[in-house]
Amino acid sequence: MFTLKKPAMLGMAFILSLSVLTGCSSQDKSAAKEAAEGFMTAVKTGDTNAINNYSSSEVSTGSFVALFNKDYIKEDLVSKLGDPELDEETVTKLDELGTMYSTLMEEYQITEVSLNDDGTATAYVTMKTSFPYDVIASSETQDKFSSASEEYNNTSQAELLKISEEQGQDAALAKAYNDLILIAVDVYEEAIESSEPVSYLIALNLAKNDETGTWYVTSVQSYDSSVAGTGAPATDTDTSATESSSAASSDATTDN
Repeated sequence: MFTLKKPAMLGMAFILSLSVLTGCSSQDKSAAKEAAEGFMTAVKTGDTNAINNYSSSEVSTGSFVALFNKDYIKEDLVSKLGDPELDEETVTKLDELGTMYSTLMEEYQITEVSLNDDGTATAYVTMKTSFPYDVIASSETQDKFSSASEEYNNTSQAELLKISEEQGQDAALAKAYNDLILIAVDVYEEAIESSEPVSYLIALNLAKNDETGTWYVTSVQSYDSSVAGTGAPATDTDTSATESSSAASSDATTDN
């Protein structure tokens, strides 16, 4: 009869336990990657239900997800003007701008997934957008809007005064607000259309739901801040630190 001596048995037990742990790690890494893929696909396609399934409430309602939300840019712009009543032309133009942002993400790739000592996981993602996400907030774009607004104020005073006298101040303000929004959208669309595609490196932090065993995204960070151990919170994500041009991204792919 073949028997193992105690040292050999202990060695075998260690090997078996190691293989079990390795198998669990492999399964967790695969599941975390699947969750990261699900989240990024949901954001790209605007699938709100899937976004909620694959992320925490802080992330699903945070600024990263909002970047690709068709209605967010419209609501943000209008709210800054005191939520004026919009006419049909203004609504149509805002919808056009919102559509540009809803299709902002062209493609993405999960480049690596790592399991952390605290039981969480990090998925590193390369994301290509059709234009810089913050192009409308750039100083160049805002300067153009300021110039266009100033010109409007100088050339429209007589018209607005006449509307105010005939229809009341509220009607004149509504006219001015709608006109300024149209000006802003024209400036923003021009900035977007003249931009080149951009690649960003981001890190998705994930946690495992102990009850269901599923993984979900808990925050979105820039790659640099993730490596440094600090990152932008999900409600105020900053990916600009790792921005690279599409040409650079293409060169890197060619080198590989």
